[in-house]
Amino acid sequence: MSKLPVDYDSDPERWANRDPSTQVFGDVHEGVAKRISLEMATPTLDIGGGQGRLAAVLPEGWPTILVDSSPAQLVTASPPKLRADATNLPFRDGVAGSVAMLWMLYHLDDPVHAIGEAKRVLRPGGLLFASTSSRRNDPELTDGYPATGFDAEEAESIVSSVFDHVTVERWDAPMTYLPDAPAVLRYCRSHFLPARAADRVVPPVWLTKRGCLVIARR
Repeated sequence: MSKLPVDYDSDPERWANRDPSTQVFGDVHEGVAKRISLEMATPTLDIGGGQGRLAAVLPEGWPTILVDSSPAQLVTASPPKLRADATNLPFRDGVAGSVAMLWMLYHLDDPVHAIGEAKRVLRPGGLLFASTSSRRNDPELTDGYPATGFDAEEAESIVSSVFDHVTVERWDAPMTYLPDAPAVLRYCRSHFLPARAADRVVPPVWLTKRGCLVIARR
């Protein structure tokens, strides 16, 4: 088991091959933004938020701070933004109404430490959102992804080791549509799959997405 490579700065071309338009269903950012706004869970700390997708779908003017360790990701994000480590958040205790750790905990050597930091900066009643994929994601293209420190198979138990009140939303359905061979190759590149994985499918093709969103309350 190992962390997923953090290559946003060393290999920006891989990330550039990602095409968000191919994900027709299941964007967790929109659902998380809705839950945050309904509960008035303010301010929001978007940890590992990259280019600021969560802030873009939260209500206009919502108090949000984007935190990421990658200069390449932060350069195009709108302020307020901050370069920092998820395992050492530069915020005092109990300042946040919500913390998002979407699609990022699998990059860390110690996701439990980062989840503990999220709990520390949340006020009582505050919400943590953490999403991840299953090792059985994209079965059309692969027989399985390598295990990381934060996969859907163990995500609930990992978060529950820090938080007492945890719920989980899971998905297992066709959600991503790749219309042609170049789209399949781009997807393989962006998801650390070898180019030969594209030979397993004949486009157009729907990919089955498997994963979960863990929601914890402080």
